[in-house]
Amino acid sequence: MGTLKMIIGDRIRFIRNLKGMTLQQLSLATGLQPSYLGDVERGKRNTSLDSLEKIVTALNMKPEDLFEYREVDINSEEFEISSVLEAHNQFLKEKKIEDVKMIHRITKDIFKSIEGNS
Repeated sequence: MGTLKMIIGDRIRFIRNLKGMTLQQLSLATGLQPSYLGDVERGKRNTSLDSLEKIVTALNMKPEDLFEYREVDINSEEFEISSVLEAHNQFLKEKKIEDVKMIHRITKDIFKSIEGNS
């Protein structure tokens, strides 16, 4: 199995799950069969650029988002932190700048409160 197929498939699955979409919902949005999409996510199938474009569009992402990948040791603390940060980053990319600023202020206040109580 090609490593690139696995990376892209993992990334598609990660973003689809992050957005709370099922394979069935992605299938409806792309016109591609759920079984085909599942094979793509598992890196078992080559996908055409046309199909990849449908997937990227349905997930409201940019093509380059498929390649935001770096290897992290799953036993390290960094794995958990990087996973959470990546999920937050994907979530915040879809929000208005005013909302992102508000979330940032709230987060800072929460950490000030936590640090003040310890």
